[in-house]
Amino acid sequence: MSLFKIGEAAKQSGIPASTLRYYDQIGLIRSRQIDPHSKYRYYTQHDITHMKIVQHLRRMDFSLEEVQLFLNERDMNLQLGLLDKKKQEIKLKRLALLQTEKEVHRRIESIEKELISTTITKKDSWEIVVKHFDERPILSKRKIFDRGGIDIYQDAFLQLLKENSFEDVPVTSLVLQHHHIQLNEEFSHFERHLPEIDLEVGMLLPSMTFPFQNATLPSGSYACIVSRGMAGKERFRKLYSFLQEWLQENNYKVEGPLIDIVLTDLTQLTAIDYTEDILSETQFRITPNNA
Repeated sequence: MSLFKIGEAAKQSGIPASTLRYYDQIGLIRSRQIDPHSKYRYYTQHDITHMKIVQHLRRMDFSLEEVQLFLNERDMNLQLGLLDKKKQEIKLKRLALLQTEKEVHRRIESIEKELISTTITKKDSWEIVVKHFDERPILSKRKIFDRGGIDIYQDAFLQLLKENSFEDVPVTSLVLQHHHIQLNEEFSHFERHLPEIDLEVGMLLPSMTFPFQNATLPSGSYACIVSRGMAGKERFRKLYSFLQEWLQENNYKVEGPLIDIVLTDLTQLTAIDYTEDILSETQFRITPNNA
C-alpha cells in the first residue's frame, strides 16, 4: 500500500497542508499513519480520494459540518436529499446576488446621471425624453397635506420609513413623490385647491417580490424631464405650462399622477442644498390622444 506524506497529499488533492492538519484535528480527514519519531502524517490513495470529495463538496458551498454529515451518511437517498437542499440554498443565494447586482446597477445609474447633469441648472430650460418602463414596484403612502415644502415631504418620507423598518430598506432605492394633479387641466384647476396638496411619498423598490411593496407604477410610455433644484410655485407654473404645450404639440394626454423621482443618492441627501442641488427626474405616463 502506497503512503504519501502530507505535502504530496496536499498536491494531489488541491487542499493546503495546513488545512489537512486542521481537518485531522476536527476528525474530518484522519491521516492513516503518523510516524512516531518524525511525526510525519501519511495518507493512502483512498484518503486522497476522500480529500477530493471533501474539496468538491466545499466548492459546492457545503459547510464543514455539512461535509461531515454527508460523508457519514451511507444512504444515497439521504445524500440526495442533502444535495437537493444545498441546491435550493444556492438558488436563493443566486437570487440575492442578482438583487444586489440590480441595486449596484441602480447606484451606478444614479451617479452617472449626477455626472451627466453637471450642466443642468435650475434655469427653466427643459427637455422631454419619452421612455418606456415595465411595471415598477414601489412602497408609498398618500396623504392630503395642508401645505407644500421640503420639510413636509421629508417628515412624510421619514414616517414612511419608520412604519416599514428603515434598516431593511435598500439604501439604493430612489425616493419618489406622486403629485396627484390633473395635468390635462389648466393650471388654474390645480391652483384652486392650494394650499392643500394631494401627495404620495414613497420609493422605488428593487424587485416585485420585495416584502414592503404596496403599489406599482404602471408599465407604459413616460415623458421624462431631468432637472436640478426644487421647483417653487412660479417655476412649477412655468413647468406646468411647458408640459401642457408639449402634450398638445405631440398629441398626448396624461394618465395618472406627476411623479418626481429623486436621482441624488440617498446617502448624499443630508450634505446638499435641497433647493439648489437636488437632482430629480419628473415622469408622467402618456398615451396618444386618439387612443
